[in-house]
Amino acid sequence: MEINLDDYKEVTDRLQVGEYRKIPHHECSRSNVLRVENTLEGFKFYCFKCREYAFGSNYNSPAERLRRTAILREQTKRQADKDYSLPADFSRTISQRGLAWLGRGGWTIDLISKYNIGFSTALNRVILPVVYDSIHRGYTARAVESWQSPKYIELCQHGVMWESINDPTEQPSACVLCEDILSAARCGQFMKAYSMLGTTLNTNQLSILMNYDKILIWLDNDKGGTDGLLKSVPRLRMFSDVKIIESDVDPKLLSNNAIKEVLCL
Repeated sequence: MEINLDDYKEVTDRLQVGEYRKIPHHECSRSNVLRVENTLEGFKFYCFKCREYAFGSNYNSPAERLRRTAILREQTKRQADKDYSLPADFSRTISQRGLAWLGRGGWTIDLISKYNIGFSTALNRVILPVVYDSIHRGYTARAVESWQSPKYIELCQHGVMWESINDPTEQPSACVLCEDILSAARCGQFMKAYSMLGTTLNTNQLSILMNYDKILIWLDNDKGGTDGLLKSVPRLRMFSDVKIIESDVDPKLLSNNAIKEVLCL
């Protein structure tokens, strides 16, 4: 029996990429014989009873590409308007691919909840809120599909850093500086941590770090990121004891015990 794709829009609208569901085939059976899967290429339909197959283009269709382009233009406009609020469809329900990406970075459910990590279906990205001094400053949106470009969209106030949530009664004399949020949060379980949200430090970020007696710098293992920050190290060393951690592995890819060992805790 023919599969009319429009009849199942209520189902397809709720499926994230990589998910599937078995439902009744309206023209064939009331039993859950129709498998509907949302793949990178589009929606695949297959009925196990009548053996009918159908395909509906999704993310790579011309219409979808235009929609994504419009979304990116909207992000650019919001940056110009200094609108740093979370996406309108921000949800704490994260797609399977989003959870897999966070999991590869060593994030637990507790960390995800602690830092209010969410998901935007319209952007098809994990949303990492940027909070500094207990005030929302914007967010980073990380793509969950390999074909998405750019990989990161950052909509943040100029000059801010992401900071870990630690005991407010403590006044730490040392901190660790990482490149990305996933690594900073992993380190932040053991000491004050910051993410520079990029590969270079601006004047405002330097002024924040200069309040610490000791600064550990632990960046991703790529030459571009290291070279960008090294230009700022001499200024930091005028006020603080700076140690650059050399590691072949990013903090987010290590176990908690290994992170503590590198941080000498």
